[in-house]
Amino acid sequence: MSKDLKVSHIQIRGLIVSSVIGVGILSLPNILTILLGKDGWIAILTIGLISIPLLWVINQVFKENPGKDFFQIGRETLGKPIFNLLLVSLFGSLLLYCASLSRILGEMVKAFLLSNTPVEVIIIVFILATSYIATCEIDVICRAGYFMYPIIIGFALIFVLLALPTADFTNILPAFQGDLTNLPKGILNTFFSFAGFELIIFAVPYAEDKKEVLKSSMLAILTITIIYLSLFFITLTQFTVEEIQNQIFPVLIIAKNVDLPGYFLQNLDGFVVAIWVLVIFASVGPSYYGSGKILSEVFSTKSHKNFIWLLAPVIYFIATMPENMIQMERSIGRIRNILGIISIIVVPALIYIVGILRRRLSK
Repeated sequence: MSKDLKVSHIQIRGLIVSSVIGVGILSLPNILTILLGKDGWIAILTIGLISIPLLWVINQVFKENPGKDFFQIGRETLGKPIFNLLLVSLFGSLLLYCASLSRILGEMVKAFLLSNTPVEVIIIVFILATSYIATCEIDVICRAGYFMYPIIIGFALIFVLLALPTADFTNILPAFQGDLTNLPKGILNTFFSFAGFELIIFAVPYAEDKKEVLKSSMLAILTITIIYLSLFFITLTQFTVEEIQNQIFPVLIIAKNVDLPGYFLQNLDGFVVAIWVLVIFASVGPSYYGSGKILSEVFSTKSHKNFIWLLAPVIYFIATMPENMIQMERSIGRIRNILGIISIIVVPALIYIVGILRRRLSK
């Protein structure tokens, strides 16, 4: 583990927020209203609460193994063969996450900004641009996330304020009228929108003030939960449940209908997509970095940079393989969610529990 790399706990907070907020900020209201109607906020709140103990477990793993990075802890606790097998699930989750976001970004940019540009070209350019930051070390990745942190919060705040004049808050009520038997499906779909906070496993060992990491991480999850809840409720105030269910990206439709004072900016939906491209860039970068870092550790190389460029065509191939967005979610989305659950929940919990048992047995 290099001791020259240093990140602050605030940069780790920015890393979490920028890594997590991506696709869900635009499509989550549609997904949740289809499953839960007006009660989609329950799934958002549930995942927000579940994320807190998961962050605590990750923090405890590093707290009980000071001076070691995630790979050292995993090999010493679980053994190299078992740990490498678990790394495959983490690698697959991160790689499919990058491919999914690249494809969604390509489709969105083509639909709202560059209608005459082939999706494949947009995806290639995006992957190459993201490859550049992914070749950097974790301190640069964290600084990029910290740069996007205020932009994301400011964008969400301004968006909500602009939509308030036309809001009808009676649309939010009555509550608890949806089909709560779909709550597990809603939670699983919301889980993808919260994926990304596990990337702190690459940053925590280099934190300057490790005592503040857990507090700062929880504040990041709280920020994400508030942003998701705000956008979900503001979407309900603009449309009926049926209208939201028929719009894949209702947040963009709201942006399209917003009238700015003085009409100094038209086509606000295009502006939103432009900002969203930066958000996705900050979200894919850490996952791309993590994929390369895992391969570097598995093959015991000094740098992960070469693996980043080798992974670029793989990400492109996976992103362009499905014929459309529906097929992508049916194929890639399901595998991604399963691997995500293993990498986010099972791997840290297993390292934590086995670590406790090994320490007790050694005594």
